Amino acid sequence: MSSRSRVISLAVIAAIAFAVWATTKSRTPDGTAEAGTTSALPAPRALAAAATPAIVPVSSEGQAIPKDRAQLQTPAPADTPPVQTARAEAPRTEADRKAGLDADTVALWEDWRQRFLTPEGRVIDTGNGGISHSEGQGYGLLLSVLMGDRASFARIWSWTYTTLFVRDDGMMAWRYDPKADPAVTDRNSASDGDILAAWALAEAGRRWSDDRYREAAAELAAAIRRTVIVEHAGRLMILPGQEGFRRDPSVVVNPAYWVLPAFPVLADIDPDGAAIWNRLAAETPAVMAAVRFGTPALPPEWVVAEPDGAFTLPQDPNFPAAFGYNAVRVPLYLAWAGVLDPALPIYVDLDRLWPAGAARIADRPQVVALPDGRVTERGSDAGFRAVAGLVACIVHDRPMPADVTAVDDDASYYAASLTLMVRLAAAGRKPACL
Repeated sequence: MSSRSRVISLAVIAAIAFAVWATTKSRTPDGTAEAGTTSALPAPRALAAAATPAIVPVSSEGQAIPKDRAQLQTPAPADTPPVQTARAEAPRTEADRKAGLDADTVALWEDWRQRFLTPEGRVIDTGNGGISHSEGQGYGLLLSVLMGDRASFARIWSWTYTTLFVRDDGMMAWRYDPKADPAVTDRNSASDGDILAAWALAEAGRRWSDDRYREAAAELAAAIRRTVIVEHAGRLMILPGQEGFRRDPSVVVNPAYWVLPAFPVLADIDPDGAAIWNRLAAETPAVMAAVRFGTPALPPEWVVAEPDGAFTLPQDPNFPAAFGYNAVRVPLYLAWAGVLDPALPIYVDLDRLWPAGAARIADRPQVVALPDGRVTERGSDAGFRAVAGLVACIVHDRPMPADVTAVDDDASYYAASLTLMVRLAAAGRKPACL
């Protein structure tokens, strides 16, 4: 490796100050993230407890990256290697083909990377004042590995590791605000971000035969399993974060945080917890069917798991009883996991909610109050268009309209991320949709 390549490889990390805060995570109707209050409440029975070993990031060339900020150099230059260059590092495999590396998806990835990814590897939430969070970093890691973009993956992972892994339990702090001092403004974890990152690391280790990524995935998966997966009323529950979601004798969960397609991957990478991950994979579709309310029956942003096994809508303004920007991911994750029965009620009801499929309809329902079914927000958000197109394809067995391949110039990072994930899910599970 040339000295110039070594300098570029090591120049991917910025020294970031961090400190201690604690609140919880939710998403507002415009797709942004906000903090809530936390409280120390009795916990359901934990599944395990053990110390979490350190997670070590690696560069795109497989070198360990030191976490000691004294060893870190300046941020990477602004010019980002093209996707084609990153993909040329290894031959295209059947898995790559199924991942959807077609021209439209590559163009969307190029647009996403240019608009939302900094040279240092920070994913910018343009819908929330330019903050970053573990969810966005998880999307960036997953999208980059599925696109075969090893250089971008290395930068995203390096920034994520050096900036957000500041907790003692091996999971990420969820919120980073570059305008704040210190910048990590909420140290609570967010389970979806951690699960997405563990899934992406496992895929990176497999695709690029890199033991360091595999080890990082295993450690993060184990930390998630020990910290936020609990037994409650005879089911496994994924708490949305380590703090703030226990309401003795109930727990509050977010169905969209249950990233179903990740669970079999995490079962493989975390053999000590394989039974738990496999059980989650088996139980989650039934849970998604049970947490639907109103007419049409829609999954809510938040739901209360009661001690008798029932699910109810929360009576708490911090946890709105509505379908919206969180819950739109539920049908995406079901489809991505291969749950494709066109008669599945969630697909049928969502297709009824969005009868025009993915066409550009300015008054498409996007936020629906539950259980009364009152539409509180309408629009033509690109992310909702993409999910609607996927649902229509599953129900009616027809390709998604062409505008699902496009992202509006003013689309937020979240809408663009959903659109890319819809294309990748369709490519892997139902190519006829594309």
